[in-house]
Amino acid sequence: MPHLSQHATMDNFMVSLIRDHQRYLPIVEYLDNVIQGVSELTWDECERIGLEMGGQNCSEFCAGIRAGLVGALQDESENSKRDITALLTFASKVNEASDAITEQDISAVRDAGWNDQTVEDVIGLVSVFKVYSILANGFGFEALPSQAFAEMGQATVKMDGYTPMFKSFIE
Repeated sequence: MPHLSQHATMDNFMVSLIRDHQRYLPIVEYLDNVIQGVSELTWDECERIGLEMGGQNCSEFCAGIRAGLVGALQDESENSKRDITALLTFASKVNEASDAITEQDISAVRDAGWNDQTVEDVIGLVSVFKVYSILANGFGFEALPSQAFAEMGQATVKMDGYTPMFKSFIE
């Protein structure tokens, strides 16, 4: 049940973002810019990082939408089986204690075969996933059924990104 009166009649977090789309569209665009501008990571790998962050941030809604996207993207990506363990470890530290990131943390990502642009991309992803988790949790929205997230993931992939999907609801 949403916490705020302006969300009382809304059944999910996305509806709350669309309600005030001028405020939240830049966040959606930022996520797309990071995901589509990555140098090494596939969209699937970005979403797998997001799934981990949604769980860490105790955001059922964010973990659910990420799971829907991972499911929709798995068949799309030949790289979906690459080992992203070093990236997940780094992302977790950024998420939990970004002020404690050291050169050793960056070196661990490099040593796993990833470049500095990927490090930057992971930091950007973690930041936007954290924003979404805080909003969803703070507003009081719970997860939707997994089938709804699967359908949202498929539609987002079909539309080639979050921004076109988001805009389709406001146009």
